[in-house]
Amino acid sequence: MTEMADEIRTLIADLYDDPEDFLTRPHQWFGGRSPVELMATEAGEFMLLKFLRGGDHMPPIEPDRDFRPYTAANTDHFIERVIARLERQIERLRSLKGTDPEIAAVIGKAQEVFGEQGLIWLVEHNQVLQATPLDLIAQGKIGRVLTLLGQIEYGVYV
Repeated sequence: MTEMADEIRTLIADLYDDPEDFLTRPHQWFGGRSPVELMATEAGEFMLLKFLRGGDHMPPIEPDRDFRPYTAANTDHFIERVIARLERQIERLRSLKGTDPEIAAVIGKAQEVFGEQGLIWLVEHNQVLQATPLDLIAQGKIGRVLTLLGQIEYGVYV
């Protein structure tokens, strides 16, 4: 064991009620790694020493007590939610195909202002409009959407 590792273990023993738990448990503070993992490299040891000496240390807070490292098993549900959201947006964009000239004008303006991202802008919630532009278009409120696009295009504060 290196001299730095000895100092780290001494500091942890002085600061934490359960030093072994602190050493072996993954922490959000360290990007989901445990202090033991960090101690495998000199850079990791320096990071731990800085943390422990610098007064940045604190007892684990509630989220850290139950923190689990990020893995495919505990993040797949997020991916599924994003995929479902994207599928809904794709369906909404498909609904614009072959629409009337007014809606085509909005689509064209969105692409002028945002380029390739214009169609995505139409299906994203907009704080200024308090709705998605596509929802407003479906309600016949095309003027509000075109007005906002014009303000964005010319840099008018909204």
